[in-house]
Amino acid sequence: MRIAVFPVLPHLEAAAVALAQQLSLPLAASQQEPYDYFLVMTPDYLGLQKKASTSAPLYVDFLHGKMNYRAQHTSLRNEALAKAMGLKGNVRPHIVDATGGLAGDAFTLASLGFDVILLERSAIIFALVAEGVQRAQTNPGVAASLSRIQRVHADAITWLQGLKASDRPDIIYLDPMFPERKKSALPKQEMLILHDIVGEDADAELLLKTALTCAKKRVVVKRSRLAARLIIDPAPSFSVLGSSSRFDVYLTGVC
Repeated sequence: MRIAVFPVLPHLEAAAVALAQQLSLPLAASQQEPYDYFLVMTPDYLGLQKKASTSAPLYVDFLHGKMNYRAQHTSLRNEALAKAMGLKGNVRPHIVDATGGLAGDAFTLASLGFDVILLERSAIIFALVAEGVQRAQTNPGVAASLSRIQRVHADAITWLQGLKASDRPDIIYLDPMFPERKKSALPKQEMLILHDIVGEDADAELLLKTALTCAKKRVVVKRSRLAARLIIDPAPSFSVLGSSSRFDVYLTGVC
């Protein structure tokens, strides 16, 4: 996958050069150059756009849209993810989101008042989230929620295996990027882009097995509502159904 950084305006070039060096990517002079994707640096956001696509770039926005709406309207009573994690208002467990992605679920948990360590191994996705966080600092309420998210650029399996026993989290959350889909159900444009950038989750089963040996209390795995379990054995302790998703819960200790 050929990716380059492209600043849309001349005054953004210095920042684009710094980002390109940080990510070890080339700098493009135009979007006509022979790259598959461009990290487009604009005055308003950093976005990821497929060459010749007429769709808007993919970028992280904590201030508007579905991510902000979910955060504003979530509660412990109506949030299926919170139910799957067994979260209660008077308890503050140590939570690791091991497949952080675009940070939507971590932001929801942080908006409910919980601290989350977000792990993401894709440097490009990590950069999109970091820029989105920086942009959200203009809103004190959103910024306060985001301050509860500790972002770590790391491979989750390696990171979890390197933890000391005293640092093991209470809850590990996994949302494999590409669960099984029916052939007739095409993924959204956002998922197509993410698939191109990060590839298949070929090690998702190993990640779950690693998480099961690391989490003190439970591991929660998000799946499409009708998808098969991520691993056959062990079976989940129970599952929590959302509107379009299912959360398989593996109890690893006394909760």
